[in-house]
Amino acid sequence: MSLIKQLWIAIAVLMILAFLGSLATSTQTARSYFEEQLRLKNIDNANTLALTLSQMEKDPVLLELLIAAQFDTGHYRRIELVDPLGSTLQLKTQDAPDRSSIPDWFSRLAPLHVEPGVAQVQDGWRQFGTVYLESTSQFAREALWTTTKELFFWLLGVAILCGLVGSLILKRITRPLDSVVHQAEAIGERRFITSSEPKTLEFAKVVRSMNILSGRIRHTLEMEGSRLEEMRRQSQLDKLTGLANREHFLDILDALLQHEDRESTHALVLLRIQNLAEINRNIGYRSTDDLLGEIAMTLRNTAKDHADTYTESHIARTKGSEFVLLLSEATDIHALSADLCRRFDDLAREYPPRVRLALPHAASYFKAGEQRSSLLIRMDNLLAVAEQNEQTCSEVSIFQEHDTIFRNQDEWRAALSQVISDNQVQARKFPVLAMNGTLLHHEAMMRLFLAGRLRSAGSFLPWAKRLGMLPKMDLAMASWAISELREAALSEDIAVNLSLEALRDTGVRRQLLKLLEKNPEQAQRLWIESPERLVIVHLDVYLDFCTTTKSLGCKVGLENAGAGFTGINRLQEVGLDYLKIDRALVHDIANNGNNQNLLRGLCILGHSIGLTMIAEGVRTDAEIGTLRQLGVDGITGPGVTKA
Repeated sequence: MSLIKQLWIAIAVLMILAFLGSLATSTQTARSYFEEQLRLKNIDNANTLALTLSQMEKDPVLLELLIAAQFDTGHYRRIELVDPLGSTLQLKTQDAPDRSSIPDWFSRLAPLHVEPGVAQVQDGWRQFGTVYLESTSQFAREALWTTTKELFFWLLGVAILCGLVGSLILKRITRPLDSVVHQAEAIGERRFITSSEPKTLEFAKVVRSMNILSGRIRHTLEMEGSRLEEMRRQSQLDKLTGLANREHFLDILDALLQHEDRESTHALVLLRIQNLAEINRNIGYRSTDDLLGEIAMTLRNTAKDHADTYTESHIARTKGSEFVLLLSEATDIHALSADLCRRFDDLAREYPPRVRLALPHAASYFKAGEQRSSLLIRMDNLLAVAEQNEQTCSEVSIFQEHDTIFRNQDEWRAALSQVISDNQVQARKFPVLAMNGTLLHHEAMMRLFLAGRLRSAGSFLPWAKRLGMLPKMDLAMASWAISELREAALSEDIAVNLSLEALRDTGVRRQLLKLLEKNPEQAQRLWIESPERLVIVHLDVYLDFCTTTKSLGCKVGLENAGAGFTGINRLQEVGLDYLKIDRALVHDIANNGNNQNLLRGLCILGHSIGLTMIAEGVRTDAEIGTLRQLGVDGITGPGVTKA
């Protein structure tokens, strides 16, 4: 039980005890008061009656008339005149039934015990007898009951008022405890945040200790992240331009060529600076370095401006004068190529006439399954044709261009909308195994029935992104996963991918959270993963999403992680559960020492904040053995099958 609840219970118990004690004390005081008043009344009335009887003749008839008159004019239960020998001379009693509304239990709990009044009756110098007088207690008992009820309601009101005031005071005092609890829960979820120290001394000590813990972990993560980032720069990036080097580019290209989704269409753009040596002599090496930097920036900006025509981009400098732009799941390289020509023409005009700056490039589509050598030969041949013009130009090939499932955007929009409205989104499940062979979860890859056959994601996701339909498709995929988990006989988990567009769409995000809230059991078996670049670009949105979904029991993680993971700001606050390492780092890991060092560092960094590290795109037993030695926790890919 939480401390807050214990304090609330303690206050309630104290208030109840104080209320009952006050009520009992007040009732007992009122009871004693009424008993005392009745006792004094009995004594006074007995003395008055005895004095009257002493002064009159002792005729029995007169005595009876006087006692009867006294009995009838007052509220008495008994008036008795007894002679000195103990014989009753006169007796008047009243035993009327009790018609009051006083509960029996109250009469038993608070009875009135009043002694009768006693006085001596004289006949001259001789004692004539003794008068015993008892007043009725009916009115006193009713007054006591009324007083007790009034006290009850007054004390109850005071107790409630005190409880409310005490609650407000307690809430104010324990307000810093909320931040302490929040920070403790965050640390339990592997989100190492810091909080401001409260004024309460005890809370301040706890918060200070947890802040020190979070600070140490943050410092460790920053140091390890900086070391890994430096290692990555040395092994994967070109020192001059900051682009990927040739080795890293080939790893990325091989990962795409060996991808299991053979319907995905990718694109490659190859750029070469003609007469780079002559340009270097004319303007000097510093200006030449600036030119290379401007070309790299132009490629980055062009790729960014055409982001709706592909899923992911990679830019590399493969040789001194060669640059490549790799686009995964591309839909339109013609517009991008034309834009590159225009931008490079503008760049060439900025240089003096003596510098003949020509930037021809070649562009071509390709698909998974093609040989790297044949693709690079085709690109070299296309670039050779473009170079014959000796100017900035392009040569675009449609070799192995994406299949024309539908003729235009309207047909694509209609087909995808129909699939979503009919709830026909399907998926194929691929196993993700721990290194000991046990199943971590199934990774669900979306499939749609289009143009007469079932299509893999690579054939329609680029168009869904281009048409702005990815959020609805991701929501439909999550609904499919929930239904699959509800109907599955085995308690196996399922992982679904959530795109950047879906998380930026507040409406879709709200519908997804409602879906998870309505299915709490299935939500605890759902793994939600998003591309690494999502966290880098939209960290605040992702932090809010992670906090909400984790509170519902989901596991959250990143896919295609590697290049940018160490650069995620506030990494310790994200609260990730797992990380899927990009297949470009995993490709041929057994023979790549640089990637081994980088992956080993990634595993150390991930394990330090409690992440499960999973390698993507695993194909061979040699890769599995190396990954096990590097500290990877799980694997998935074409070479992974469920035992």
